[in-house]
Amino acid sequence: MRLLLFFLLFSGFSFAQNWAPTGAQWHYSCYGDLQGGYVDIVYAGDTVIDSQVTKKLVKTRHNYGLGSVVNSYDIGREYTYEDNGVVYLRYQNHWDTLYNINAQIGDSWRMVKQPLFVNLPAQNSRLKVLATGTKVINNETLKYVKVEFVDPQLNPLGFEDTIVENIGFIGSYLLPYDMFDGAFGLPEGGPFRCYTAPNFATYKPNYWDPCDFIVGIEELSRNFTFQVFPNPVSDQINIPAAYATEFTAYSIFSTEGKLVQSGQTSEQIAVVNLPIGNYTLVIQNKTQNRYAKVLVVR
Repeated sequence: MRLLLFFLLFSGFSFAQNWAPTGAQWHYSCYGDLQGGYVDIVYAGDTVIDSQVTKKLVKTRHNYGLGSVVNSYDIGREYTYEDNGVVYLRYQNHWDTLYNINAQIGDSWRMVKQPLFVNLPAQNSRLKVLATGTKVINNETLKYVKVEFVDPQLNPLGFEDTIVENIGFIGSYLLPYDMFDGAFGLPEGGPFRCYTAPNFATYKPNYWDPCDFIVGIEELSRNFTFQVFPNPVSDQINIPAAYATEFTAYSIFSTEGKLVQSGQTSEQIAVVNLPIGNYTLVIQNKTQNRYAKVLVVR
């Protein structure tokens, strides 16, 4: 019996994915760098921290340099592990909850503070569970929790996302930026593009370009732009009917590259919950994107 148990636990015969297996890789857009770069996060082996076996994740940013040469540079390491449906992230020499796939409706947990800044408030925002369930992805049944970003008093901050087992957020960055404490300066990564792992086909539910696609300045400024009206806008963006029909999904990014709103494209997109400021509106279909600069005023 013991030999059988050992074989079931430790043999490579299981086909189910787990958190950050060998070969796991995530891709995220970085519109905020003005060159449409991306960040990839790759599992790079195990290590031991405080007697805990952890997964080391390596983060690399890619964008265009002079002469359209692609620059790639290391932006750090993250250390995580999963235990009974909870993924923990190493932060300031202790373990903090990154995801809790077993949380129930109404549960909440403190967001891991990303990125690190000096003299931030002691409290920060939380993730509150709105719904739970399962979905089949690549013939695997995976749990998910739909969450909203809330302040320390659990008041909504105007943004929702879904966390999928073994994958993480499918709308925003793997390491979400705390909306209460603020992510001043340029974020290291933006909205979710793709996840892939051995024996698990590339998963990209809201992204249609290649995972490692870099949006060039010329695309953002000329060939792939469109006009919205009114602009400046106070409450509602109007999308030309032809674009609303052709491009089925939209995302709105702040000047820092944070995804602040997304959904299904329609001829009217409400922006009443967005603070005053400049934004980039991206509309998408399965083959291409279009970009519009938007100024929100009151």
